[in-house]
Amino acid sequence: MSGDNKRQVILTGGRGGKGNMHYATATMQVPKYAQAGQPAKELEVRLELKVIADVGLVGFPNVGKSTFLSRVTNARPKIANYHFTTLNPNLGVVDLDGGGFVIADIPGLIEGASEGLGLGHQFLRHIERTRVLVHIVDAAGVEGRDPVDDIEKINAELRAYNPEIAERPQVIAANKIDAIYVEEGAENPVDRLKRVFEPQGIEVFPISAVTGEGVKQLLYKIRELLNSCPKEPIVFEQEFFPEDALLTESLPYTVERMEESDGPVFVVEGPKIEKMLGYTNLDSEKGFAFFQRFLKESGILKDLEDQGIEEGDTVRMYGLEFDYYK
Repeated sequence: MSGDNKRQVILTGGRGGKGNMHYATATMQVPKYAQAGQPAKELEVRLELKVIADVGLVGFPNVGKSTFLSRVTNARPKIANYHFTTLNPNLGVVDLDGGGFVIADIPGLIEGASEGLGLGHQFLRHIERTRVLVHIVDAAGVEGRDPVDDIEKINAELRAYNPEIAERPQVIAANKIDAIYVEEGAENPVDRLKRVFEPQGIEVFPISAVTGEGVKQLLYKIRELLNSCPKEPIVFEQEFFPEDALLTESLPYTVERMEESDGPVFVVEGPKIEKMLGYTNLDSEKGFAFFQRFLKESGILKDLEDQGIEEGDTVRMYGLEFDYYK
């Protein structure tokens, strides 16, 4: 469902039967019987929410995404020094002079997330609606990981999941600079990140989510990237069609040929037919189109042809009759 005030009926009640006044006659104006209605539908449905945010924070577990979110917004995510502290996305609003934006803290990804390892697909789907990605890496290598390798692995997972997401504007937040220790003669990890990624057009910002150093500059860069991205309305096509459940239900039906004075009549009955007629409004164009698809995909048309039906022959389904034409 895309847009405001959208409504979708997933379950409908069974069609009501004809009331007693339908059977009224001149001699019996108030009949004491009526037609029973159809039973209501039963259906198990899973609704999946994809978080809507301008910016998605991505990175390996325990690199400081939640700490960064709590620093720049009023969000209060759970923060602890162990992996997968965050299991659900946290949203926060950044307020800046001239306009803010919404950030989503996406739970930590791992290698193989695009194939569903860990909770990969559950995490990656929340990135789909973001316009800018912020890679947060542990520049200090507190856990012994290589920040350059981390970013390359995350981008590889994004490309494997959805190549379009990996092409969105990105910026790197080299976090934990307050914990960096550079041995004499060694290259500063922030300088190495800049050397590798800035030629690719991905700017690197050294920050400390704990002390706040460098955070303001990063936020203004993020807003600059957002302003350069056209904010197009996100519209998703319908993925679930409740009536299709009737096509896959393995309910029985029968097709019987009967000889009558006007020619052969083909009677189609059974729980599958009764249920379909109870839920389908054949007076509507959409309902009639579904009825035709139902006959074909359920194998009923093939069964009629196997019984020798010809053009112009009558097909009867309970109270419904129609002539068969290819």
